[in-house]
Amino acid sequence: MTLEELQFILKKHHLTPNKVRGQNFLVSDEVLGDIIKASEIISEDLILEVGPGLGALTQSLLEKAKQVVAFEIDKNFQKPLNKLINTFNNVELIWQNILSLSDQQWLEILTKYKAKDYKIVANIPYYLTAKFIQKFILADKKPLSMTLMVQKEVAERIAAEKGKHSRLSLSVALYADSKLARIVRKDNFYPQPKVDSAVIHIFNIHTWDYDVDEKFVWQLIRRGFASKRKKLFNNLLTDQNLDKEKLLFAFDKVRLDANVRAENLSPINWLELARNL
Repeated sequence: MTLEELQFILKKHHLTPNKVRGQNFLVSDEVLGDIIKASEIISEDLILEVGPGLGALTQSLLEKAKQVVAFEIDKNFQKPLNKLINTFNNVELIWQNILSLSDQQWLEILTKYKAKDYKIVANIPYYLTAKFIQKFILADKKPLSMTLMVQKEVAERIAAEKGKHSRLSLSVALYADSKLARIVRKDNFYPQPKVDSAVIHIFNIHTWDYDVDEKFVWQLIRRGFASKRKKLFNNLLTDQNLDKEKLLFAFDKVRLDANVRAENLSPINWLELARNL
């Protein structure tokens, strides 16, 4: 969809991009094609899409996949999306906030389409990125893969093998592999956002398969990141079950400097720290 085509559709349906909902529409067929390529869709796939908007990505998905289930909350897009529904017989549109989707509801949808697995392809609002990824990474029925348009800096941190981590990048690294498919300059959107974007492909998504308690590891991570300005050691000391001597012993075993901050630990560091605590 070109900028001219987008502006025509917006004018036709009396629509204005909603800044509060982070609506920035992609106006590059090249980038759209790269998203489809990165998602590795085959003809038997069921695709979960979030925020179809005017349906540009949705149409490309419908042409490749067996079934697309799209979640949208802005009913201002009802008319342009109804055109897709009337054109294609392999799309279901659900007017619901994706974060309110329960595991049971999604299992019922998979059963309806006799699908054992699914993939996620979406250009999600950036403010939803962390909650969205964590929701499906930790879901009972995890996707085979997620191909997402996110903020460039977030994608680079998730896909980086080394460097500083966040709770989000750890939640991906502990359950999946990821790769940066491409950078997308901000001038590929209308209206133009303040930052560049990137397409990230998250794959090989698996359940917790480490020999240390999952809840305990996440308890440590949450406490470790509780105050970014504090050293990891001091953050962890706020846990009444951890005393200074025990922490010093564990830090020594993992060869962690007492001045280290949570963002400097790798996924392996967190697992080893949990084992020694």
